[in-house]
Amino acid sequence: MVAFYPHFVSCGEKATLKDVVAHINHIRDVAGVDHVGIGAGYDGVNLVPQGLEDVSRYPYLFAELLESERWTEEDIAKLAGRNLIRVFRQVEQVRDQLEAQGMLPIDQSIPPEDILGRSYCRYSGPRT
Repeated sequence: MVAFYPHFVSCGEKATLKDVVAHINHIRDVAGVDHVGIGAGYDGVNLVPQGLEDVSRYPYLFAELLESERWTEEDIAKLAGRNLIRVFRQVEQVRDQLEAQGMLPIDQSIPPEDILGRSYCRYSGPRT
């Protein structure tokens, strides 16, 4: 899920729609079209890319991607949500299989660090 926060997109305080397109294309190159989606991150950020101030600007993003020969309408549909829906369906299938095997519900009283050996699940504030 691609975040649009300028520091993630351009490593600075300013980014543009074209910077986001380049970022999405890079992620597609690394992970593949079936493994990229839009996360945006508009909730809780103080900076957004110029040209992508809110979700009403998504059509401009999609149009920019479609201008290249790299993206088809089917690819854009995957980016816009079909990939996420596919993954959620797969997660639900695994959940249902685990439940059928009597492995759910997971004991929520066990801290994640006891399960994983160390805590990957707790954010302890800004990294310095």
